[in-house]
Amino acid sequence: MRVQLITQLFDPENAIKGLSFVKELASYGYDVEVVTTFPSYPGGEIYPGYRMRLFQVEDVEGVRVVRLPSYISHGRSAVGRLISYTSFSFSAFIYCLLFSRRPDVIYSYYPPMMGGVASALLSIIRRRPFIYDVQDLWPEALVATGMLKSERIIRCLDFIINWIYRRASAIVVLSDGYKKTLISKGVPESKIHRVYNWCDESRIQIHSGSYSDTKEYFDIAYAGNMGPAQALKYILNAAKVLQNEGNNKIRFTLIGDGIECNDLKQKAAFLGLNNVLFKGRVLPELVGAELQAADALLVHLADEPVFSITIPSKTQAYLAMGKPILMAVAGESAEIIEKARAGIVSPPCAPEEIARIALAMSKSSPSQLISFGERAKDFYINNMSQRNGVEKISFLIGMLIRNKS
Repeated sequence: MRVQLITQLFDPENAIKGLSFVKELASYGYDVEVVTTFPSYPGGEIYPGYRMRLFQVEDVEGVRVVRLPSYISHGRSAVGRLISYTSFSFSAFIYCLLFSRRPDVIYSYYPPMMGGVASALLSIIRRRPFIYDVQDLWPEALVATGMLKSERIIRCLDFIINWIYRRASAIVVLSDGYKKTLISKGVPESKIHRVYNWCDESRIQIHSGSYSDTKEYFDIAYAGNMGPAQALKYILNAAKVLQNEGNNKIRFTLIGDGIECNDLKQKAAFLGLNNVLFKGRVLPELVGAELQAADALLVHLADEPVFSITIPSKTQAYLAMGKPILMAVAGESAEIIEKARAGIVSPPCAPEEIARIALAMSKSSPSQLISFGERAKDFYINNMSQRNGVEKISFLIGMLIRNKS
């Protein structure tokens, strides 16, 4: 049973449905071929050891990985991003149509729209079912981040996306909010399957269950992309509130990179912040250790309607770490933390409230912090683990193959 995974993001990039997903899927008896490009996310530079070429085949731990050329653009330009997505999707379409073995199921993971177009066309031509994995709602996400403002283009993208929804044999979404949104767009509920994202569990170090009272700072760590969607300028404003109030034992540690990283550093310098530490990009295999050293973990997104129905991927990693979470995201993400009793929720883009909650967490007893972490870990294992998610996707793939037969 052959599955063709089309994704612009794949290891060594930090992709949710990357190598660990493929290996787990293979354990269910599927022969998976990965069609991807050369790694460059998020920095926009091709990783050491790779160079752009017309065609490259790798055997990665027993998985066939085909790398194809694409235009690289991870900046602020919506046009640049669209060209990048289109170039990869075109390469993938040509390869899959002319050179690859005929799969039983096509799994379209990334990019959001153009990958779906390529997969839908391949599905029609090759008469094979395809699964459309929705990680971002387009055009809503582009509008929310300010990357798209033209009403004409928005309507055009919406038309294309709805066509993909109609052509897909099944749609995987990461949250119940996404499912409700697609149903409101006229997508049949029977076609939509909510499967929570998981984290790369091989890189997670589970918290040991102890807290020190002798540390210089109560360290609240954020790890991930630093772009418009994350709106981390409000975290700097929260740090300024704490500093102005004389609460100098709380520090925000920002790990990662992105198109707003330099702006954030300049803002921190302008505000004279001594309670914010920028650690830059960290190798994926070392991120777990960085988060392990923190006292609490931070999630923040801009206050936009589209983000109230999503679940940021770092939520799963933070839960699996077994650490208290400061969740500054509205909607479903906040509901998960409250349901799990894994931390404290704050409104997004609210510096005073974020500062107040950070202070409250810093004053929590060690036993309370340990309880937050233990409940976080339990919720992840029972609801969001990779085994849980891949089992659902494997069942869905098998169902499509049986129905096609």
